[in-house]
Amino acid sequence: MAAVVRHDTTTRLAHVGVPTLVVTGAEDRLVPPHNSRTLAALIQGAEHVEIQGAGHCFPFEKLEETTAALLSLFRRAPAAATLGSPS
Repeated sequence: MAAVVRHDTTTRLAHVGVPTLVVTGAEDRLVPPHNSRTLAALIQGAEHVEIQGAGHCFPFEKLEETTAALLSLFRRAPAAATLGSPS
């Protein structure tokens, strides 16, 4: 656990160059929502979605809201941002 606490990549977040969505449950006690807001603020152009009434397991707790947030990102993402490259 100490390694997780000491691991810091915040200086690299400004270099993220793909569409980014940071989703959190408003009631998350394991990773408080302020952490997700900070993460999104450090990634240029990132979208932050806080799902009300959900905790750390928001995809299971609020499936429809989670799916809507992901679909919104996928619809806006340019084709050039797809993962991988043709071989």
